[in-house]
Order: sequence, then structure tokens, then C-alpha cells
Amino acid sequence: MLRSSALIAIGLLARGCKSFSLKSSSTTTPLQRISSLHNNHNHHPNHRHHPNNNSNAIILHGTVTNTETETTQDTNVDAPSSVVFYDDYLDPDIPTGVVCARGVCVLPDDEEIDWSKPPSYADTAAGTTLQQKEQSITDKFLSSYLGPRLLLAFASILYGTNFPLGAIMNEALPPSAATSARMLMASLALSPFLFKLEGKLAPKALLCGCFTALGYITQSLSLVDISPAKVSFLGAAVVLVCPTLEVIVNKKDMSINKQPQTWLAATLCLVGVGILELYDPTGATAIGDVFSQVGRGDFLAILQAIGFGTSFFLTERMMTEVPGQALPITAVQVSVSAFLCMIWSFMDGWVGTDGAEAYGLPAMLFEPTLQTAALAVLWTGLGTTALNRFIETTALGKMKSAEASVILATEPLWASLFAALWLKSDFGANDYIGGALIVGACLATALKREDFKMFFGDGDEERDSGGVNGGSFE
Repeated sequence: MLRSSALIAIGLLARGCKSFSLKSSSTTTPLQRISSLHNNHNHHPNHRHHPNNNSNAIILHGTVTNTETETTQDTNVDAPSSVVFYDDYLDPDIPTGVVCARGVCVLPDDEEIDWSKPPSYADTAAGTTLQQKEQSITDKFLSSYLGPRLLLAFASILYGTNFPLGAIMNEALPPSAATSARMLMASLALSPFLFKLEGKLAPKALLCGCFTALGYITQSLSLVDISPAKVSFLGAAVVLVCPTLEVIVNKKDMSINKQPQTWLAATLCLVGVGILELYDPTGATAIGDVFSQVGRGDFLAILQAIGFGTSFFLTERMMTEVPGQALPITAVQVSVSAFLCMIWSFMDGWVGTDGAEAYGLPAMLFEPTLQTAALAVLWTGLGTTALNRFIETTALGKMKSAEASVILATEPLWASLFAALWLKSDFGANDYIGGALIVGACLATALKREDFKMFFGDGDEERDSGGVNGGSFE
């Protein structure tokens, strides 16, 4: 499964670069570009015209602003859920908004083309570039129901390998050297997309890259002290970070009546982290000494969640502002991370010391004692960081955010499985119970307010837009 999925993903990378560059064209404004893309979908049976569509209305982040009247809220459109709670609409011609999960937003790709049939005369007369040809294996895979979901599940599996491989790299290399080499490989792989970034996003992307670097650096350091599975579970605390930023930055109403799924996710996550950190299933630790179990590695793993959570928050906000920028933004993030990790390496003191020449690229690739670590660097840099982002952008457009969030929530489980297989990690009752609650918190983010109508009414009241409400990150 892993080999066939990897081949399909590599084929998608070659197939998708051209189409991605078209989406990233800077010759039109973001709203014009989205409108032109979606106008080709008007014949689709699932297409719905926005009820408030008129020449004087501008839709941004779920709010319809009329230039002659006061702002009103659209209550007739079912908003797609997101792992970081964004339900934004960017254009009246796109009632389905964008699909967001794990810091990635893409335009929905709901148009299916039957490649086995010749183009109609109307399509030919309109200048359609469809060619009569057999559907490729990649097209068949992506147009099937299971294809995109299996592809995203493969991405989640790849993410899960990061944690045990990070521990393996840290055993052979200084954490700064391992992380710097990984980010360098990822930045080289994604470097062609750097020049496709919209100019106005550059300052935000650079800031976002700093938080991404914080996540990677603290993740690497935490793997020195605690198990990969624990680092992965604690990293899932992004379900607390993102709604907190919504309240602080966007002044969003996160009351339990408005966002019950957020409160459920926060409760499950907090209880899960508490059990994971404080509960000793052996009973050897006295109640008064339970907090002594929390050490430097645990703190760094939580800081990892803050770094990545803030990065997701900023990234999704940029992508909902200008969809189609997933890979350029990622290229900036990993390039900034590589630069900051280089500075970390110099500050770490190993650069220039005797015997440290093999810790850098490409020397580590030819050092027999570092072959395993070098392979891990190549895998995590090129595969789980660079290629995985393209897999996400390909699969996300073909499913709902709620589905994507559930699939990606399995990452800590894969991290635990690989840690058990490769590192022979042992798990206690606190790991199983706490980990299950944290995964449940991630799954809870895929719920909607309507799922809690037995507790908070039928949900017919005006929906909360989840948008920025005019705020920005300028």
C-alpha cells in the first residue's frame, strides 16, 4: 500500500505543478480568479447560487456586506467545518467556500470529467481543451470515492513517521543538525514555488514561517527527553491553541452555545493531557509528587503545539484570503525554518568542531555511521514535509473538511504504532487513555453546532460566520 500510494503521489506532483501555477497567477485579483474558476462549475448538480448575490454585495469570511445597506449574515448556506474552525466564504459564486484542514485550504474540486467520452460540440465550440483519451490510473484513482480519502490517510501515515524518525536522527546527530538538514531538503524541493507567492502575502508568510520553525525546533528538542508517541499526542493540543487565537486576535464569540464542539474538544484534550502527564498507572508516584513527572520535554512538546497551532492559524487565514497558495506558503515556511535552524546550529556549538564535518549535508550521506540518520533526513525532508503537502492539497479539494479532519486526526495513532515497531516503545494505561481522549478531541473539531441541537436548540438561529470580521494581520 505504501509503495503504490507513494508512486501515485509522485505522479500527482508532476501532473499538478502546471495546474497549480495557473491557480497562482497574479494577473487577476483573488476574488476574480476564484469566480472565473467556479463559473465553469455552474452546470454541476451540486452548484447553488448564493441567495444574496447582487452587484453591490461583497462577501468576505461568511459575511455579506452591501455597499448601500448595513451588514447582514447569510444563514442559508451550510458552512464546511475545519480543524481550526474557519467557515469562510470568499465569493458569492462559491457557496461551498474553501476546504480547510491542518493549516491547508484549497478550492473544492467538485467537477468530475468523464474522460472516456469525446467532448461535445458545445464544449469544442466554447474552446474546451478536453481531449478524447483514456482516463489515466491517476485520474481514475482521484475521481473515485475512496481514492482521495486513501491518499489523505497515506499523508497521515507519513506524518506519523516523523516522530520516531526524529528520535532516531537525534540519537546520531545533534537535534539542530538533524532539523536543519531536514528543513534544507524540504526547502530545496519546494524552492520553485517560492516565486509563485502573492507579494502581499510575503510579510505574513515570513511571520508564519517563524512560528513553523518554533514548532519544528521544539518538536526536535522534546524528542530527546520523551517518547515520540507522547510528543505526537501533546502536539495535538493545537485544538486548544487555534480557538484561543480566535478569541484573542479575532474577538470571536466562542461561548459554549455558539461553539459547543470547541468546548468538547478542549475538555477532552485537557483531560487527555492531564492523564497522559500526571497519571502513574504503576501507583509508584505519590499524589503530592505527580507534578514532578512533568519535565523539560513535556514543556517543549506543548510549545510545539503553540508553534504549529499559530502557524496553522496564520496559514489558513492567508489561504482563505488567496486560495491556491498552499505550496508557495509552505515553501516560505520551510525556507524560514531552514534559515533559523542554521542559526540554531551555529549557536549549538558543534559547527566547526573536530568530527562535526559529517553532520551537515551532503557529507552525512556518505558517512557509514550516519546512513540511517541520513535516510531519515531525506525521508522527513522530501517525503513527509515537501511531498506530503502536495498530497494534502490534491486530496482536500475532493472531500469535506470534516472528513479530512477525522482522517488527519489519526496521526498520533500512527506515530505510536511506528514508535512501538521501530523503537520498541512501551505504553502504559495513561498512554492509552490519555492518547484516546486527545484523538477524540481532534475528532470533535469535525462536529458542527447542529450536532448538539438536543442541548442547545435546533440550530436555526443565525450562524456565527467564523470569519475575521474585518480584522487583518497587517
